[in-house]
Amino acid sequence: MNRIWTSVRLTVTNCIRYLPLLKNLIARELKKKYRSTMLGYAWCVLNPLFVMLIMTAVFSNMFRNSIANFPVYLFCGRMIYSLATGGAAGILRSLRGNGSLMRKTRIPYYIFPVASFCSAMVDFFFTLIAFALVLLFTRTPLSIHVAAFPLVVLQVAIFTFGLGMLLAVCNVFIQDISYLYNIFTVAWMYLTPMFYPLSSLSEPMQHLISTFNPLYYYIAQMRGIFLDHVWPDRQLMLLGFSVGIALVVVSLLAYSKAKNTLILYV
Repeated sequence: MNRIWTSVRLTVTNCIRYLPLLKNLIARELKKKYRSTMLGYAWCVLNPLFVMLIMTAVFSNMFRNSIANFPVYLFCGRMIYSLATGGAAGILRSLRGNGSLMRKTRIPYYIFPVASFCSAMVDFFFTLIAFALVLLFTRTPLSIHVAAFPLVVLQVAIFTFGLGMLLAVCNVFIQDISYLYNIFTVAWMYLTPMFYPLSSLSEPMQHLISTFNPLYYYIAQMRGIFLDHVWPDRQLMLLGFSVGIALVVVSLLAYSKAKNTLILYV
């Protein structure tokens, strides 16, 4: 346990120490995504809106009798899924993708996954603008329970960094990880009640998803806040934080064990 806390403290200290470099890496990540486009950062807002409109047109008739306020229901699920899977995908490529810099500079290698994570969070905050527009357009009432929204985002952020960091370390040694992850996220999307109600599945599948799919923990809390106007379920919140923290611990241990040999494989 002391080793873990030491790693966390050292990580935070070095991120502060290399803050100017971290800012440049985050800016580079963002510019790389949108530098070839005409609309630039506007795609952070437009992309989730277009996806929501298409999926709403396709699935709303299918579930119109079982899901009230389908656009918000869908956006809550899509927003969480995109942050977790997209953010982890960016972190996954961060070490191998910065191999040349790692060989030329003497800086902690985890700076690159942290920069990718921060870039994903910036994208997510732009997505919140799109979410606010959806809430406004659908005239969705808000309640005091919105105050719990940052706690849900914190859970997803911890989970995303832990998953991405672990995958990034593994991807250095096994390049197939990135391809396997792409396949896995497709299956993960259909096993997450993003555009369908969990109740539409068989009881064994409901139990499987509600117990072993971390994204369900976060999406259910989000929908509870914005659609049911209730505080996040304590058990789901505990599970959400536990899974995320466990992944961060495992990823830091994996990085600590592999950090001296990473440079030989990137």
